[in-house]
Amino acid sequence: MTDGEADESITRRGFILGSAGAAAAGAAGTAAAQEGGSGGGGGGTKTVKVGPGGNLTFEPSELSIPPGTTVKWVWESNTHNVVPESQPEGSSWQGSKGAPNKTYDSGHTYSHTFDTPGTYEYFCQPHKSAGMTGSITVGSSGGGSSKPAVPSSAKTLGIATSGALVFTLGLAYFFMKFGGDYGEYGEYE
Repeated sequence: MTDGEADESITRRGFILGSAGAAAAGAAGTAAAQEGGSGGGGGGTKTVKVGPGGNLTFEPSELSIPPGTTVKWVWESNTHNVVPESQPEGSSWQGSKGAPNKTYDSGHTYSHTFDTPGTYEYFCQPHKSAGMTGSITVGSSGGGSSKPAVPSSAKTLGIATSGALVFTLGLAYFFMKFGGDYGEYGEYE
């Protein structure tokens, strides 16, 4: 090769170092995707519609959440409120502000963060007899796993990264065993 020509061959060492760097970057991407998932560790927000479409209901009427989750009630019709009927010992949930007969109209919102595990039952005071009730269960129910859920996108990324790593290592093995940069040790004739 002359001084004017670019060396386009790749050395085994360079190939392996590059492959290892790519594999490390892929693994870091998988870990970041798993960390950033919307798992069940709490801290998120769930929305409950109050009187959607003029109906005398909460939507959803039953909600299961992990501790530390904020529930936001959004009024979609008039003259409703959120009044606690029962709650776990040690919790201090008061419901929507004001006396139990204080109501709010469409556009109003109210939020509360639930930290104490257990079941919270509530109702709309003017419409309780019409069945406008709801419940929130905080914590795992039915012995479910308390581990955070791994988003499917993170699982897909992990599988793709693992496949790329296996392919890269197989290719590195092939080049180390059968191919190579013979220019380092002299040209074969």
